Amino acid sequence: MIYELTEEDMERLLQKIAEEYDVFGSKEELGEVVFSKISSFSEVSEKKSSYSPKDFLIKRSENILEIPRAEKKAVIGVKSCDLRGFYLMDLQILNKDPFYTVRRQNTLFINFVCTEMCPGGFCTSFGGPVLDDYDIQVLHIGQSYFVEADPRYERYLAGFRPASDQDVFVKHSKEFNRKYGKIELNGIEKRMKWSSKLWTEFANYCISCGACNYSCPTCYCIDVYDDETGRKKEWDSCILEGFTKTAAGNVRPDLSDRLRQRFYHKFKYYKLSKGEYLCTGCNRCVDDCPVDIDIKEVITHDYDKE
Repeated sequence: MIYELTEEDMERLLQKIAEEYDVFGSKEELGEVVFSKISSFSEVSEKKSSYSPKDFLIKRSENILEIPRAEKKAVIGVKSCDLRGFYLMDLQILNKDPFYTVRRQNTLFINFVCTEMCPGGFCTSFGGPVLDDYDIQVLHIGQSYFVEADPRYERYLAGFRPASDQDVFVKHSKEFNRKYGKIELNGIEKRMKWSSKLWTEFANYCISCGACNYSCPTCYCIDVYDDETGRKKEWDSCILEGFTKTAAGNVRPDLSDRLRQRFYHKFKYYKLSKGEYLCTGCNRCVDDCPVDIDIKEVITHDYDKE
């Protein structure tokens, strides 16, 4: 069921949730939208956060010799593209990585559906911005907040007014897609070419900083190493040369090989193994790339004309 809440109702909803969870929200601080602890709904910004909130699930660095702690957190203000990234990561690492799993099972995400496409975004190509999988999903139109919840969290909406239009999310999705269209994938996993010149072109100006991986809501690769404080795991990037180094040498010595691997993983390998593209159209990798490499070029490139 879909409920129609006022801003005051959203405050009440947040306070209900705060009785069971530590509440974090997207909040404007020093000119950026970041996630931090909040005590009131009025603190929540509906702008896209400056970084993906995936570090609620995968810490940037942590000691893996410690026992994972179950801390109940609720995160409000997550954009649909970021949340969809977590469901994609679930397919690979949920119930395999104990640290990710305990956090995933104890974190409640409240996503806001976009009413306008963010600059460069292409979430419509991957089923956005209205999601089929969510914890609590919010659509803010005018003075109303339309809210729907997974059955696990339906209890938080008890007592609020049901919406008169139970198709509001469906209608919004159709209108959003009509207004912004989509980049047609057209079987990108079959069209991509191993020998494409695109990989070399990207390598000519990529600086191997790894920003695309770190900002991506679907990238989950880590490095594991020992230091004087314990055994650590931290975010890693397939663009970095050390990512593919082994005792026998480097299996991808050229940057073009590593870039090709990145895009093949997202648009071919994950599709073949998990049935999904490892991308949500959030455009974060483009936003954060210092040399403006655009993942959309991989989708729209005419490989047959090379």
